[in-house]
Amino acid sequence: MSAAQDSVDFDRVIPRRGTGSLKWDAAAERFGAEVLPMWVADMDFAAPDAVLADLQERLQHPVFGYPGNEGSMLQAAADWLAKRHNWRPESDAVACISGVVPALYAAVRAFTRPGEAIIVMPPIYPPFITAVEDNGRKLLLAPLIADDTGHYRMNWDALEIAVRQAKLLLLCSPHNPVGRVWTAEELQRLGTLCTDAGCVVVSDEIHADLSQHPHYPFPSRFPRSILLTSAGKSFNLAGLGGGVSVISDAGLRRTFQDEVQRSQIQHTNLFALTAMTSAWRHGAAWQAALRQYLSNNARFISEYLMRELPEVGYRQPEFGYLAWLDVHHYGDDETLARRLLQAGLGLNPGASFGPGGEGFVRLNFAAPRSVLEEGMDRLRRALHR
Repeated sequence: MSAAQDSVDFDRVIPRRGTGSLKWDAAAERFGAEVLPMWVADMDFAAPDAVLADLQERLQHPVFGYPGNEGSMLQAAADWLAKRHNWRPESDAVACISGVVPALYAAVRAFTRPGEAIIVMPPIYPPFITAVEDNGRKLLLAPLIADDTGHYRMNWDALEIAVRQAKLLLLCSPHNPVGRVWTAEELQRLGTLCTDAGCVVVSDEIHADLSQHPHYPFPSRFPRSILLTSAGKSFNLAGLGGGVSVISDAGLRRTFQDEVQRSQIQHTNLFALTAMTSAWRHGAAWQAALRQYLSNNARFISEYLMRELPEVGYRQPEFGYLAWLDVHHYGDDETLARRLLQAGLGLNPGASFGPGGEGFVRLNFAAPRSVLEEGMDRLRRALHR
């Protein structure tokens, strides 16, 4: 148990170039050396002091053999779900995975055969689409619907047709990139629809801890489903990998674990075990401060856009640190990409999130306010060219 106390300073700028960072170092190759990267979904903040202290303590032992303490992390995960989201799964429902995306791929193979249909709701995190296509399954789209304010909802007409044709639905909850935390009513309706049709739901809930609204773990209401999560996004530990699956239904759990074993993704590495256990046990206060800082950053973006770029469509996200910006008034995607590069700003193009993403960009605002201000100034210069 760590005795470290967090000294939270999210305004501190921590240089990340030269650390092997995908977000910063690979950005130089992708966008150019002078580009400010606000794309990949990791944060420019230090991990919690308690996590750093526990990792340092483990590093003092010079042998890094195979870990055997997975039970501690699984218990910490269950305790965290109970404390943060008011749901305690049974102990045998929680298991290690090497990462959420590998587990998403494994679920596709476990519950469908090549050529069978899987439901995805774009615009959505790209691995939801590639998990289907890379495994030779049929992509069945139920695109989200947005109103004039940028508020997205599920496409019930499309879903009611799709669940009769598919054995599996991949749910992003909360939904990246559109910023929605699904309500209890929405999840109840979706769960009932899928249960009645015999369609299994795999729910990626890796962003749930950073929700600004109540989050409802999908299996807490519908046991015949799979929850995938990790401390990676919410405590800035993404580079360590690892995570957990939570499956209450014993039959579903056996089917999934068989594929996890075949795919050899049933373990979490030594340092991820240490870090995630520490985060879930000791990181609540740090994360509460983080959520407040991110909320303030989201509000800053809203005020900046109203003042400087009123034609950009933006609705403050209900979770996390990803701004989904409607920039279609400023040109087509190719023109926008060129303008952003010329202004020195690296963002995710909306089209990479599938149908419905055209004319949008995703901006990661998990950065010190001074960095965010510079990023917004670069966005203004790009769009005013």
